[in-house]
Amino acid sequence: MPRRSPRPLPVLWVTLGLLLVLAGCQAPGAAAPAAKSTAAGGGSAAPAASPPSSAAAAPSAAPAVAAPSGPLEVVRMSDAKVLATAPVYVALEKGYFREQGIDLQLETTAGAADVVPFLATGDLDLALGATTVGLFNAFERGADIRIIAPAGIMTLEDSPLPLVVRKELVDSGEVRGPVDLRGRKVAMNTRGASPEYILSKVMEGVGLTVNDLDLVTVPFPDMPAALSNGSIDAAVAAEPSATRAVSLGVGVKLVKEVVPGRMTTAIIASGKMLRERPDVVRRLLLAYMKGTRDIQPPAIGTWDPDKFYRPEHLAIFEKYTGASEQVLRTQVPYTFDVDLVIQGDSLIDQQWVHIRNGTLALAQPIPLERLVDDSFARYAQETMGRLRP
Repeated sequence: MPRRSPRPLPVLWVTLGLLLVLAGCQAPGAAAPAAKSTAAGGGSAAPAASPPSSAAAAPSAAPAVAAPSGPLEVVRMSDAKVLATAPVYVALEKGYFREQGIDLQLETTAGAADVVPFLATGDLDLALGATTVGLFNAFERGADIRIIAPAGIMTLEDSPLPLVVRKELVDSGEVRGPVDLRGRKVAMNTRGASPEYILSKVMEGVGLTVNDLDLVTVPFPDMPAALSNGSIDAAVAAEPSATRAVSLGVGVKLVKEVVPGRMTTAIIASGKMLRERPDVVRRLLLAYMKGTRDIQPPAIGTWDPDKFYRPEHLAIFEKYTGASEQVLRTQVPYTFDVDLVIQGDSLIDQQWVHIRNGTLALAQPIPLERLVDDSFARYAQETMGRLRP
């Protein structure tokens, strides 16, 4: 089986990296290739010529182009040990990257924001992380990086990031809906990330903004206790913290279906790798697509517990995340896109929300051609066939 590199990125690298982010993340060299056909209104355009439907019906069909012989190409990718990376873990453990002539080595990090400088200089090849204000700022400052594929997709029913309210407020009738949270303490793990985007969309639905709330910062694992002791009234709680708050009887999922079917995490690549090793990137996304199709049904925002939690997959998730089967089964997981369509409209909408909130200091969203290169995902679609029309 492919080996997993246990090496974390050195602490000095992360420290210097954060300084580089603050300094502007300006990378040397030319910009990465621009996206060729990303539609501003709805993600990537469809391939120019769709494969026959018979090809599209086989989720694990072998790639049409054989992997090169010879030594494996080493690709280094950051790893935050989270379930949003599930397709990578499955493809790695089942040997799909090695089939494509790739030795994928995972480097343990806290999150994608920590490694943007190393992507920008080519010291790291790939990262999987949330599309946050920090990432958009890096693009604005000229970081030599591109989004090349979607990762986590919000579920259509329930959510891995629900709005959880203190149970006693719901039981007493003080909070019947999001509008009743005006002026109350509402927690997020950080500003400018997916939880703020989700909370903003919830409040927009009732004519309010996040600025009408008393926002506080609380780490996800501490949210159930904060709800229990009354130090917060509500929280956008990531799984498994949300389910834990409910199971402890201290929280109620007030709003579960938030931005259903929307992309909130992505695979981000070094511009240096895209220019110098484009064939490796194409083969890498073939393996990633194969891993995605092993655990994900075709429909966007849906999931199949029997497929996702198949015993071999559970063992893989336990190995790479360090979470127990019980913890894995009690959370609402992210879903994924079997066709790897980058949602350009979601990237634009997220920027607008953060601009309105004052956390992203831009007059207009960054254009998609500066954010995205979908040519590699389109190659995977054309080679393995689409599973959706």
